[in-house]
Amino acid sequence: MSESDSNGSTGRRGRGRPSSATTGRPRGASLPLGSAAIGSISAEPYRYTMADLEELTGVTPRTIRYYITQGLLPPAKGRGVGATYGPTHLLRLQAVNHFKQSHMPLEEIRQRLDAMRDDDLAAMLHVETAPAEDRWRRILLHPDVELHVRERNGRDRDYALEKVVANIVDHSELMLKRELGEGR
Repeated sequence: MSESDSNGSTGRRGRGRPSSATTGRPRGASLPLGSAAIGSISAEPYRYTMADLEELTGVTPRTIRYYITQGLLPPAKGRGVGATYGPTHLLRLQAVNHFKQSHMPLEEIRQRLDAMRDDDLAAMLHVETAPAEDRWRRILLHPDVELHVRERNGRDRDYALEKVVANIVDHSELMLKRELGEGR
């Protein structure tokens, strides 16, 4: 059995590290990769162990099992210590925590969860469920001049960067017109 550490958590894995339930993730953050996916041949980066779910949500394994019996969560994939959980489990646990903050009864939470798809839950929780990937935007300034702008990790738009890009485009157009005499 494990003893409580200085911050009161009793987690066996990742001991001493704050969970995302206490640290909070920034809005629009991507789902974390699960440790159950490590060494997996299949392309399922979002496979979680019970310990992963506990670390990411602050919900104890006993409570997670209770939520499964109450229909708040679907059953795990597999049985015993080899059981794994997917993004649906993580999103639903985060949603349960969200609804419990407003002192909503479990039956009402179950009804709400039954009416919501994973996409709805992700939108409500401001979680990006697609793997993060860079995107490139091409801005044609002149037939011979292009500006390429990288949007990192598929995150929400960086409005400060957008303002800088708009200024670059405006200045480039002025310079091109002045120096090349175009548009006259």
